[in-house]
Amino acid sequence: MNNSNDIEKIDIKQMIEIVLDRIVSIVVITLIFGLISFALSKYFLTPKYESSITMYVNNRRSVTESDVIETKILSSDISASQMLVPTYIEMIKSENVLREVADQVEDKTKKKFSAGKIRNMMTAEAVTDTEIIKVSIQATDPGIAREIADTISKVAPKKIQKFIELSKVQIIDRAKISGTPVSPNIRVNTIIGALLGFVLSISFILLKELFDVRVKSVDDLVNRFEYPVLGTIPEIFISYDESYSESET
Repeated sequence: MNNSNDIEKIDIKQMIEIVLDRIVSIVVITLIFGLISFALSKYFLTPKYESSITMYVNNRRSVTESDVIETKILSSDISASQMLVPTYIEMIKSENVLREVADQVEDKTKKKFSAGKIRNMMTAEAVTDTEIIKVSIQATDPGIAREIADTISKVAPKKIQKFIELSKVQIIDRAKISGTPVSPNIRVNTIIGALLGFVLSISFILLKELFDVRVKSVDDLVNRFEYPVLGTIPEIFISYDESYSESET
């Protein structure tokens, strides 16, 4: 057991030495990958802008007390609203809603959109443990992103109230134009590219060393075959004197 542990320690030590011997190459490759990722993110990937709206939805229960109709929000209504949030989200994503959104956006911007295309541009999710839904639109044109999000805020509440009685939908935050793109994230992409170059360079160096079966030293020979070395043939350097050879000829 001790021998196997010793061998394992030696192997790890050798790998560390191999990496340290080639640290300059590793750093260069890491920098190259990082620069490539930076250049791709900044100059070749099309930036996308995001515009978002938030909507508050709930159920209202009407009760009659002394011939007076009152609208009360009960805890059961809040729970029911939270349970219905996924239904609201699916309605916002529905063909019925998005087709009307696409028609209105086309009338205003003169750009044709389909319900499926808007669905691909959209993310709709519930804010944790609330009856609030956040709808975001990503597009290469910040004005288009804002226009689609704003149109959804006008169309969706009417559709939801039409299909779900006693529901109330209020817009909390309206769509705004964003001047800062949300993607690509140049910093994150650069870091990921550099890490990829770092990992690949170390992996390549270690794999190359692992599959290199050449005997480079006496230690390699002893470690590989576990036989003692009785002797070695020294290198013989012969100097060649050109003036002497010419005078002889």
